Amino acid sequence: MSVEPNIPPPPPPASPALAQRCSLCDTELGQGAQRCGSCGLFQQLGPNRPDPFRQKALWLLLGVMLAVYLIVLAIVAVIPAHPVTK
Repeated sequence: MSVEPNIPPPPPPASPALAQRCSLCDTELGQGAQRCGSCGLFQQLGPNRPDPFRQKALWLLLGVMLAVYLIVLAIVAVIPAHPVTK
């Protein structure tokens, strides 16, 4: 009875690199393109660009908008209504 060593299978062959696409208009970009030829968006961070509409950013944006709304509402509520005099 022979014991065969536990050899993992070889890794799958490397797939060809996927063509990069513009993050705005989804147009295929050329190799190493820094700017989209269709919409003109610069691709500085490429596919690793952080999503500006993550949950944390959305809640922060909504909080700021609510704060501005409440401040304006408070200012309007404090200002007394002046009757128009002739």
